[in-house]
Amino acid sequence: MATTIGPDLSRDRISNLPDSILLTIISSLEMDEAARCSILSSRWRHLFPSTLLDFNAFITRRDRINLVKAVTSILAAYPDALIRSFRTGTLYFCPEYKAAVDGWLRDLSSHGIEELLLSFNCTEDKLRRIPESLFACSSLKRLDVSNAVFPTATEAAAASLACLTTINLSSVKISQDSVHNLLEQCTMLEHVTVNFIGQFDSLRLRSQSLKVLKSTGDFNELFIDDAPKLEYLLGRWMHQRKVHIKVAHAPKLEFLAYLGMSNKIDIGDTSFTEESIHVKTLMPSIKTLSVNLSHDGQGFMEVGYMGWLMQLLKLFPRLETLYIKSSSWSGAQDSMSESWEMRRSFRCLDNHLKKVVIEVYRGHEWQREVAKFLHGRSKFLKTMEFHCMDDGTLEGFAKAPSEEWVREQKELLCLDSRAARDASFLFFKGQLVDNHHEVCDGELYQRNYYRDLYDV
Repeated sequence: MATTIGPDLSRDRISNLPDSILLTIISSLEMDEAARCSILSSRWRHLFPSTLLDFNAFITRRDRINLVKAVTSILAAYPDALIRSFRTGTLYFCPEYKAAVDGWLRDLSSHGIEELLLSFNCTEDKLRRIPESLFACSSLKRLDVSNAVFPTATEAAAASLACLTTINLSSVKISQDSVHNLLEQCTMLEHVTVNFIGQFDSLRLRSQSLKVLKSTGDFNELFIDDAPKLEYLLGRWMHQRKVHIKVAHAPKLEFLAYLGMSNKIDIGDTSFTEESIHVKTLMPSIKTLSVNLSHDGQGFMEVGYMGWLMQLLKLFPRLETLYIKSSSWSGAQDSMSESWEMRRSFRCLDNHLKKVVIEVYRGHEWQREVAKFLHGRSKFLKTMEFHCMDDGTLEGFAKAPSEEWVREQKELLCLDSRAARDASFLFFKGQLVDNHHEVCDGELYQRNYYRDLYDV
């Protein structure tokens, strides 16, 4: 934009803006548009390399060839630019361009790359395979990969990524040995989220640095052999398979999810199997626990679920928060062979339990009995949450129950006459979201969490 000042003098108002504003403008443009602007204007030209600090390789138009050419050309034109992060959209390469990522990674390795995000949008393994030049990026601190085939990470290759602190793998084909080598050889690794495709025999954790492990995958064994700094362990869907869980050394572990009756659990000398329960070694570090209470094929709760839950709570004597998940199937019923009256003398919860969350509350008798039992045995209970689902017809499945139904449930629970008289009881319009533990730290999620409370 130009304007006339005096009879002859004209000025470019945009180019006269401060560098900080110009950088904001350039950064809001698509990658190829920003590159063209830097060529046309000498005032903008020296600013363009600064936009590469966080290189977002996105083109909203579905122009795959131009994307490949643009990224390749920019990396070649600015060999000395500092690139802290490189992020792609969903890549889809024609066969003749499948070597492009290899070239990008080789160039990025010399730019001091610290964060890398690669996301593919294709089904053929040969077109979404990440090249081994990934291991040349020795300065990487964060790696996010989606819908890809991970290269074989030998011990030496994994050790080349020793600066990594965070790995997020989503829908990624990766070998069992590669995962284990990354966990052992990346000596600064603190956060790992892995959603892998395929079946593992076992997922073994030996890491002196890891603090958080979130895993979704088909594996038969989860062994925590040596993880002195591990604080958070989330294994989604473990309760739906007969995963053998063994914790040998994790003295700082505070969060553990999800455990179910189908799991064989070994913690120190303590062993839980489908046939027997022997609590010998306690784990006082656990503060938050998520469990799944399942039903059998006839719709009754699994025989022994009461004893299993009680012994599990005994295993974690300083537990503060308990999540109870169960099937959303409306036909689940209490086991006719068990009674909570037999458990009234159980007192291991007197000192620590502060919060209980029933993730899918349908007003079944067994759910009310669990809530009343925990309420009556938890002197320091502060909050009990009921995430409600309709228990009527198929048409009402997953709908929020009426306020009248909630009032009736509160009367049936009789919670005001129990030990934790100061506890608050919150009823929510809908079950707890399946990925709650993965998103609960988000600011927006926290802001909206109490939005759907019943006001009764």
